[in-house]
Amino acid sequence: MQEIRYFDSAATTIMSRTALDVYQHVASTYIGNPSSLHAEGIKAKEKLDQAREDLCALLSVPKETITFTGGASEANAIVFNSLVWRLQKPHVIISNIEHSSITEYVRLMKQLGWKVTTINAPGGFIKREDLRKALTKQTRLVSLMLVNNVVGTIQDIQALVEEVRTYEKEQGGRKIHFHTDATQALGKIPFSLESLGVDSAAFSAHKFHGPKGVGFLYNIDPAIESLSRGGGQENGLRPGTENLPGIVSMVEAAKEAVGKIAEHEKQVKQINTLLRQRLSFLQTISPIESCSPYILNIATKNLPSEVFTRMLYDKGFCVSSGSACSNNAKQKGEGVLASMQVPPSLAKSSIRISFSADTTTEEAEALAEAITTLIQEHA
Repeated sequence: MQEIRYFDSAATTIMSRTALDVYQHVASTYIGNPSSLHAEGIKAKEKLDQAREDLCALLSVPKETITFTGGASEANAIVFNSLVWRLQKPHVIISNIEHSSITEYVRLMKQLGWKVTTINAPGGFIKREDLRKALTKQTRLVSLMLVNNVVGTIQDIQALVEEVRTYEKEQGGRKIHFHTDATQALGKIPFSLESLGVDSAAFSAHKFHGPKGVGFLYNIDPAIESLSRGGGQENGLRPGTENLPGIVSMVEAAKEAVGKIAEHEKQVKQINTLLRQRLSFLQTISPIESCSPYILNIATKNLPSEVFTRMLYDKGFCVSSGSACSNNAKQKGEGVLASMQVPPSLAKSSIRISFSADTTTEEAEALAEAITTLIQEHA
């Protein structure tokens, strides 16, 4: 059986041994529903509360700001669905490089009567002046991602938030909610939610070696309310029985990722640099500066992205032609690159190579060799 070498960690990471062991232990030990009043339910509730406290301590945020969800897509949805309750239909600003879990809301918002402005990101970066121009007296939500999932560019969210806060003061202090999709950031780049100044942020466990199907929403805005109603769990923002094994496992994975962030970053930077050097004959779309070392997007000249990813898989390598969440929707990755002003010829042939702390130099060397060979064979 052919060995598979994995270079698609921006789509999902492999669960760490620690996270997997914790998941199995909690699933077999804590059998009660955290909402039940009997002894097993109380035991589960205590474990849930401890997990929340541990995560809040790790992120240096108050306990009441964290809502456990089924992932970042659901966390994003809670914020956007909250707009549906508004009687007035003001203005929303997003960027054209957001994850599909946000961009897909544009159609709904417009159908409901909201005005939506989408901002381009030349070179992968949102300009403060473009955000400033987009702001109006009717703006109630700005949603801009922290780390782009297609090319890895890191936005200066703190500066963009400052732009919004300055505008708020000029207009008399009317609140504008600032949300960020920070899915590709936790455990990969250093940041502080308090320093960023955002009102809310979305995260997924499976991006930092936790389990799939669990994540969390950081939110300090009491005006956010869930469209989904149920048993009142998670302060009513995310009703439904909590995934206790997933939540506790996620928190352990987060501790591990944040605790080793410098060590892992150094290792991944070496691999990123190696591939940039070995593939220097190809166009690199991911910039060197202000870019996550965990993501490298390159263009493979005349070979379409989907074709090239299949060729690499036939040789035992997993890479992506774009966001895994939008691979079923035609040309989503190309749309993000178009917003970055990447020429269509490059966008159509781009592939995303993404790493984790598990990626080895030997694997990277083998990938570089495979890409070089395929390009030469199909020149």
